[in-house]
Amino acid sequence: MTSLLYPSRRSRPRLPRQRASGFTLVELLVALALGLLLLGALVGLIVSSVTNRTELDKTSRQIENGRYALERLQSDIQMAGFKGTTGLQSWDKVNPVACPASPADMGYSAVLAGTTNVPYPLRAQTSTPACLSTANVRTGTAMLLVSRAASDTVAPSAAVKDEAYIQVSTCGTDNLPFKAEVAGTDPASQFTLLQKDCVSTHPAELRKLVHRIYFISDCNDCGKDTTPTLKVAERIKGALVITPLVEGIEDLQFDYGIDMDENGSPDCYISSPDAPATTEVAVTVCPQTAPAYVWTDAAKNWTNVMAVRIHLLARNLDKSSDADSRKFLMGLAKSEVGPFNDGYKRHVFSTVARVVNDSALRELP
Repeated sequence: MTSLLYPSRRSRPRLPRQRASGFTLVELLVALALGLLLLGALVGLIVSSVTNRTELDKTSRQIENGRYALERLQSDIQMAGFKGTTGLQSWDKVNPVACPASPADMGYSAVLAGTTNVPYPLRAQTSTPACLSTANVRTGTAMLLVSRAASDTVAPSAAVKDEAYIQVSTCGTDNLPFKAEVAGTDPASQFTLLQKDCVSTHPAELRKLVHRIYFISDCNDCGKDTTPTLKVAERIKGALVITPLVEGIEDLQFDYGIDMDENGSPDCYISSPDAPATTEVAVTVCPQTAPAYVWTDAAKNWTNVMAVRIHLLARNLDKSSDADSRKFLMGLAKSEVGPFNDGYKRHVFSTVARVVNDSALRELP
């Protein structure tokens, strides 16, 4: 008798057998195709991100270089002509020698009962000076000589031997308005001009004479690269020392603001005070004063430079994948440059720098 609790083997229901299943070849191919598409999109996104990041880094560096170069030039031009505490003396201005051997060559000369000269605060170099003949000066770019005294002072006893200094007297009984000399072995006895109280133990302070030529070179480390670079040649202990300042600065041009009515403000901008272009000083562009301003006097033009418009062209240090076919405005001397189409991206940086030490004196009532 079969128990109800334990049915016989024959009475148990049969379950259908489970057949093993997997991806078909078509499904596998579809999955592989989708995976490759997703992988390709991801790779494309990564490549695009890396490329954009690289281009952003190039542009950021270009902007940083351009702004720094502009600030460096602007700061030095604003200080041009500074000589220290001088009161309101008006001294004759002379053209400094580009490659000076002495303070007299730099334009400083004070003679007892004679003519007192100081250099023009700014002076363009229309040709490459002999001392820069091996500096790979870039053709077609401007060169500017800045003359001034340093902003910081030193005591006569602390003067560095063989360095050039200016000592300006504020004592009414001194026989010279200033001394501009190269420091010797005993500068304390060499620089004897006094301060306002005229006490012999209170010598007037010294300021280092600054003589700098800004120019564009075809290379940063010449012989090793061809990166255009803003450089400065500065007189240090009798030698003109060249220092690279900013890489990637490809062009440099200046427009000079001339004060025609002697009120301290520029009335017209010209590209060359030595020989202004007729189109730049035409009455339609530059209204004439009364009495008429004479543009053929180069010395007077340089004396009346009260501001400078700076234009510099900065480029990336590395090439980009995109072509740059833009044109760039570079002031009066080079109204337009480009397109270059060489793979380098560029940008023009411009500003106006006021020659404060000369223009401020003309504003006095």
